[in-house]
Amino acid sequence: MKILFSFISTVFISALGFSQSGKVVYATKLSSQLKYADAFPVWDELASSFVNPKKKSKNIGDWSYVSNAAEAAFYSEHYERSLYWNQVKINKNTATEKDFINALNLLCMTKQYARLDNLTDTALMRFPGNENLMSFKKNIETINFRTTFSTDYKIKIFKQAHKAEEFGAVPYKSGILYVSTGYMHGARTREYDRTNQNFTELAYFDANPDKVKPKFYQKPFWVDFFYKGKFREFKQNSVHDGPISFNADKSLAFLTTNQSEVDTIDKTKFSKLKISVYQISGDTWTEIDFPFNSPSYSTGHATMDSTGTVYFVSNRPESIPYTVGGKVYSTDIYKTTYIDGEWSELVHLDGNVNSSGDESFPFISSKGILYFSSNGWYGLGGLDIFATEFDDEAPIHLGVPLNSNSDDFAYYVNEETAKGYFSSNRENWVDQIYSFDAPVYDGQLIVNLKSCKGTPMKGQKVYILDIKKKKIEALKTNAKGETTSYILTKGRKYKIFYKGDDVNVGDSAFFTAETDGEFKIDLTSYFKKNVSKLIAQDETGQSLSGVMMNLYKHDGSIFKYLTDANGSYSWRNEGADLIDSVRMNLINHEDGFLFIENKLTGNCVDTVALPVQMKTKIGDEFIRLDMVLYNFDKSTLRPEGMVELDKLVTYMKERPELRVELSSHTDSRGSFAYNITLSNNRSQSCVNYIISKGINKKMIVAKGYGETKLLNNCSDNVPCSIVDHQANRRTELKLLTPTNEELNNNQLDN
Repeated sequence: MKILFSFISTVFISALGFSQSGKVVYATKLSSQLKYADAFPVWDELASSFVNPKKKSKNIGDWSYVSNAAEAAFYSEHYERSLYWNQVKINKNTATEKDFINALNLLCMTKQYARLDNLTDTALMRFPGNENLMSFKKNIETINFRTTFSTDYKIKIFKQAHKAEEFGAVPYKSGILYVSTGYMHGARTREYDRTNQNFTELAYFDANPDKVKPKFYQKPFWVDFFYKGKFREFKQNSVHDGPISFNADKSLAFLTTNQSEVDTIDKTKFSKLKISVYQISGDTWTEIDFPFNSPSYSTGHATMDSTGTVYFVSNRPESIPYTVGGKVYSTDIYKTTYIDGEWSELVHLDGNVNSSGDESFPFISSKGILYFSSNGWYGLGGLDIFATEFDDEAPIHLGVPLNSNSDDFAYYVNEETAKGYFSSNRENWVDQIYSFDAPVYDGQLIVNLKSCKGTPMKGQKVYILDIKKKKIEALKTNAKGETTSYILTKGRKYKIFYKGDDVNVGDSAFFTAETDGEFKIDLTSYFKKNVSKLIAQDETGQSLSGVMMNLYKHDGSIFKYLTDANGSYSWRNEGADLIDSVRMNLINHEDGFLFIENKLTGNCVDTVALPVQMKTKIGDEFIRLDMVLYNFDKSTLRPEGMVELDKLVTYMKERPELRVELSSHTDSRGSFAYNITLSNNRSQSCVNYIISKGINKKMIVAKGYGETKLLNNCSDNVPCSIVDHQANRRTELKLLTPTNEELNNNQLDN
């Protein structure tokens, strides 16, 4: 491309007399003044004489001739010849690592991809460990893939450029504005010495001109003669103008042009680039300040999105530098925001956009996608067009046919029509404007939400997360449990989820948009607060009350609870109160154990019953408390009672965490107060015996109930037999929790 981002634009060259001796001096002067089009044939001749001397003559000169020939050939767009001179240095073992990098890039630009592997191997043999060369080697497979993979873009030449370079088309009114070197407006013809072409100007092309031509006397032909095609709504400079862009409502225009300040190096005058911002009022464009222009560096190629954020290119000191032909270059993309007449602080885009090469020609679409050209990200050669949505991934290469081995740049697209323009010098290295139809993807997603019982869940919010863009959208379900259609973007991965509520558990799914069509995703919700219910049972299935439940929670803590009259304990097994397992203890029963699976989903029931069977002990292990008897009006233990209490001592020693209440009861004979005292004495005699056998006194409690808990109707003044009265004179044993408190707030009423 003849004019890319001309950070240094020659505006005046001091005269060179030929009184200076020698072609070397002459060619050196031309190169120093960036007159590569004129310098190339001189350096090419000098380099040829050096490497291919005539017979019987000596080599005159040095390898700098070859380096200068390669550089001048490159910047005057004689790429085959530039590759030739780089290859000469490589063959003669005088190439630097920069020469190898240049040669690799030139192989891409001349479509010689098959040679990349061998050349990188040769380069790495001479410069092992070079990061740039190793990176190129690593990406050769990607480069080769991109040469064979074709996208669905449909392209064609929009406007044939015959004698001029034309690029940077943007829609304007009924036609396009573009940059052209085909005009010679002004008092004198101005040529850009680097390419020997005219300086660039903004031109207007009406794609649908009025078919009725005005008559001679209706047309100011002298204005058309001098200014035909030139955009004249605001003043253009006498040097480079363009490209131009507009905000969405065409109230702001951003024009790249030369600064008025001029630098001089070796009698060569240079003018850097700047951005001129124009604001329209009625039919008049007025220039406003752009605070990021500076005489110290170039700034240009601005584009504004719908929020007022402006992206532009600059070679400011913050840019990532790179070196070609001994010269250091760097053009990166920056952004700022213009709101209510104020510009925000400047931001340098990160390494997922800017590379070690040139980034240029940014364009931000209505969907917030940034398109730009780069020769730093690996492409097909020259500048390639990339796109990013500002995620954490490398930019996307837009592929063939949009990209080629040449310079492809100045991308513009209307997201609604999927039509646009780009520029390329793929035909004879001449910049031309192409139009395209972007690939259109038609994909829609509908989410169906139902309960685990198959019932549609109406009025629920379902969320769709675009994982790449980190954008989330909420859709509400209708009476059928379905959402409206969600428009997909091809290649994107989505997470679809229902958050759930206090009653229902959420559900989620993933979907990748790959083909056209309407797709349905089913989400199913289960009960979130389903009740877990532990039931202690004997061998016959009968519920057991008074069972000590040792409940082990998810956080490692342990709680104890006694089963109720129904032998059960119910709770919502969720959150911080998740219970992993339970161990049950009951006098005269083997311990029961159950692992509780933490499964909040997949159960379409309100209550999950978890029975735990506890086998009754038999034989000598069975504690017969009915044998702990007392003589009438006595509290002294009898020998047969001690035998049973010894069994209790053994049971408690095996389970030192158990806390026990040993209670005594009397019949109704005797006064109420006397019976309370008697029963307390009886239970205390049992407890004292157990403590004497080594049980901690804190783990056993004596309790006398007197005649308050009779097992029959033998109350005062009721005639009863000796057997009936004996049944009320008894000792009972029950387990206690350490604190006699309930487990936690999750407990439900049974």
